[in-house]
Amino acid sequence: MSLCYTNGGKAAPDFIRDMTNQPKTSTASDLAGLSDRELVAACLDGDAAAWEALILRYKRLIYSIPIKNGFSVVDASDVFQSVCVLLLERLPSLRDHNKISSWLMTTTTRECWRVAAQWKRESAASTRDAETGRDRMSEIASGELLSDELQALLEQQHTVRHAVATLPERCQKLISMLFYDKDEPSYVDIARRMRIPVSSVGPTRARCLEKLKKELEGKI
Repeated sequence: MSLCYTNGGKAAPDFIRDMTNQPKTSTASDLAGLSDRELVAACLDGDAAAWEALILRYKRLIYSIPIKNGFSVVDASDVFQSVCVLLLERLPSLRDHNKISSWLMTTTTRECWRVAAQWKRESAASTRDAETGRDRMSEIASGELLSDELQALLEQQHTVRHAVATLPERCQKLISMLFYDKDEPSYVDIARRMRIPVSSVGPTRARCLEKLKKELEGKI
């Protein structure tokens, strides 16, 4: 999946042209620990790595909304790209750079409505998913903004994932296996993958969760 740097052929703002023309002096991973406000400021200064870091931070959140609305992976990818373009265009005018997650959720939801409305204008046959044969329109949520509960849940999930991403690589790997791996590996499996004694998994887990707790203080 590529990260968008263009805005559909429209005249690009100066900071977008700067991002495409400037040589990289840092990488997205170098900037992962910056706040949203700091990343946006770097983007507006023409730092392409900051833009990449910002999109990588919110990629999962953006994708989750069309997927929850029944979009196929291909359609969700189209929504993702459209939202990237909108963010590029609106970045200089966003009032609160600490509320990007809320703006992205609202914008992504509205983009889902737009796509769904486009499907509705097409023939009934063309609204059927090519892979499953199901009518996509029947699976799209009604034209309402995300409920407060769902929005809060998505923001909380995003905050936790971002906090995990700031931990040492060892802790990231362990927490991912413990809480995000669908196969639910045992301590024996985890010890084998991390190349540590089984007896070390528990204590390492406790230390990593304590680091995560400190990282999340005041954020959720």
